[in-house]
Amino acid sequence: MFSTLSGKFIFHFVRGDFAAMQSLVAEAQRAAERTGHTALELATHRLAALTAMHAGDFLTARSELEAILSRYQPEEHRPPPVHYVHDPKASALPYLAIVLWVLGYPEQAQRISRDASQYAMELNQTNLTAHVQVYGEAALAELIGNVAAVHAHADAIIRLADQNSLNYWRVSGLVLRGWAMAQEDNVEAGLALMRLSLNERNRLGASWYQVRYLWMLAATYLNLGDYDNGVATLAEAKALAARSDEHMWEAELACIDGELHRCRGAPADEVEGFLQTALKIAQSQSAKSFELRAAMSLARLWRDQGRTANARCLLGSVYGWFTEGFETPDLRSAKALMEELTRS
Repeated sequence: MFSTLSGKFIFHFVRGDFAAMQSLVAEAQRAAERTGHTALELATHRLAALTAMHAGDFLTARSELEAILSRYQPEEHRPPPVHYVHDPKASALPYLAIVLWVLGYPEQAQRISRDASQYAMELNQTNLTAHVQVYGEAALAELIGNVAAVHAHADAIIRLADQNSLNYWRVSGLVLRGWAMAQEDNVEAGLALMRLSLNERNRLGASWYQVRYLWMLAATYLNLGDYDNGVATLAEAKALAARSDEHMWEAELACIDGELHRCRGAPADEVEGFLQTALKIAQSQSAKSFELRAAMSLARLWRDQGRTANARCLLGSVYGWFTEGFETPDLRSAKALMEELTRS
């Protein structure tokens, strides 16, 4: 029952079938209550956490993932090697790193990422190692903005996948490699690799994390000044999120929507509408890292309109919440913008 429920859930999770995910969480909860089996209880926490991430409910996701780590005992809960794909701790650590970053704890996220890497080495199972490399390492590095780390992790993912015929992980590694190449000025080849790999993920029916990868491509087009391709890619991301009822990246999509409209010369009130939406979504999700990004975009818009006091007040309130991660690119950028607004 444990393996079957997990397998069915992951199938629907990767495809983005939110209704099926919710149904299987409820089924797992009933089975865990009926049997009193700890492995099923841990699996239920895992399934509930992934469903919460999909819905953008990051506080619930954190609670469910931390419940796994607090109860997990290797001698009791670690499955035989053939079933390591279901190891609760190895599943929880990489996603907890992402969730902690979203919630505004970059240093805690990096510590959890290191724990995930160490645990993957201990288990030495290829599928779990690839899972940790994609989400616990490369995905977190992308969120933080460490391009060199993303490239290194992507290369490791692709090597591992090639050695073990893990095509699903290989395609994700290629998306990440393409993104890193594009940031490192190998733009044309990087964009081509991203697009090709995203199309392959579509062919495989993989929805999970596809919205984020599309956001990364749209953001790359934005930074290059290719606004038409940026808008087209964003539309693809928004359509996929709507189709799968996914809200994990909703604030980021609204924020880049505002940035693309601004760069294309849209009226300021229209741009502000998108950025205010991004801010409100982030606040409703307790997604402090997304809130900071939206606040920076809105503060820059207000600065350019001469509304310096409003910009300083908004950004100061969000930046002042943070207690760690001040050397990460987002927080350094926020500090620099705050100083500029203070001098104005």
